[in-house]
Amino acid sequence: MRRALLTATLTIVVALSGATAAGAKDAATTLTVTKGPHFVIGEPVAIHVKLVDATGAPVEGALLRLFVPVTLMGQDKNAISGEGTTGPNGTTVIRFAPSATGPLDTTIAFWGMPGYAASETPYHVEVQQPVYTYVPEPVGLQAWWARAYLIPVPFLIVWGVYVLVITMVVRIRRAGAPLSTPTEPTS
Repeated sequence: MRRALLTATLTIVVALSGATAAGAKDAATTLTVTKGPHFVIGEPVAIHVKLVDATGAPVEGALLRLFVPVTLMGQDKNAISGEGTTGPNGTTVIRFAPSATGPLDTTIAFWGMPGYAASETPYHVEVQQPVYTYVPEPVGLQAWWARAYLIPVPFLIVWGVYVLVITMVVRIRRAGAPLSTPTEPTS
């Protein structure tokens, strides 16, 4: 009897707390991104994001995530590529380094927390190749004749010497030069 009463009490408490939580309305939130839309491949970028509620007050302690589309095993998915937690002024910095060039449609999301509703904002960026401020000097042989002759000529010289030595050995052998044989010491 005591166990049944305890179970019934716990069930009522859980039901009432659920009803209270469901009845309370979470405050709407808005995300604002302040980083420009141009990224350079491989270079880390700091994306500045601000989260405010419906009255414009900053939301502190919220975890914001950056989602980037990826193709994994033939399926398109969104992967978390960066995270940041908002400070007292509702701002955070999410760091991200793109790995491919071209247009990139990302999403910055807040999944919500007690008292605040979830929100997300799309964020379109253009990932570009790096711009070099210098022209690298060419390395290696640059003259066409050097590439055409300096590689095969030493190769042909070495093999020519091998052929010459073999030819000389064959001629000496054919001329009948005796093979050196050990001689008996005379006393």
